[in-house]
Amino acid sequence: MWPFKKKPKIEYLEAAELNFTQVDFTERFGDHLSLSEDEWIETIPMNRTFPDGKGGNLPPIDAIGDEIYRIASRLSEIRESFRVPTDGVYCPVCHIANIDYAHLRNPCPKCGPSTPCLRLELATLHTIQSLRSFKQHKNSVQQRGK
Repeated sequence: MWPFKKKPKIEYLEAAELNFTQVDFTERFGDHLSLSEDEWIETIPMNRTFPDGKGGNLPPIDAIGDEIYRIASRLSEIRESFRVPTDGVYCPVCHIANIDYAHLRNPCPKCGPSTPCLRLELATLHTIQSLRSFKQHKNSVQQRGK
C-alpha cells in the first residue's frame, strides 16, 4: 500500500459567487486604528478589486450613486444586525469612512442629507488581500495541472 494519502481536492469559488456585507474597504489594514472620531479616511470600492468589476452582490463597476447606495444600504442592514468591534461607518458614494458609529444613518459630511452613512468593517483589506492570494494560488494550481 502506498504510504501517502492523497490530498483532498480543493474547490474554489469564482468572484461572482462571493457575497459581501459592504461595497467599500479601507486601503490598508489598520487604517482606522489611528483615527479620531472627527477624522474621515478614503475608502476603495470593492468592485475595483475584481478584474471584470463583478463580484457577487457588489454593484457593477459602472453603477452610479443611487444604485450604489441602494445596494450598499441593503448590505449595511445585514451588518447592522450584529456588532463587530472594528466596525465604523462609510459613504459608498463619495468613498469616505469614520470610526464613530454614532454617524450611522446620519448625513454624510460630503454628500449631505440625501446620503446617510452606512456600516463598514474597517479592517477588510486583509480579507481582500486574502481573496487575491487565493485567486493567484488557484491560477497557479490550474497552470501546473495543464
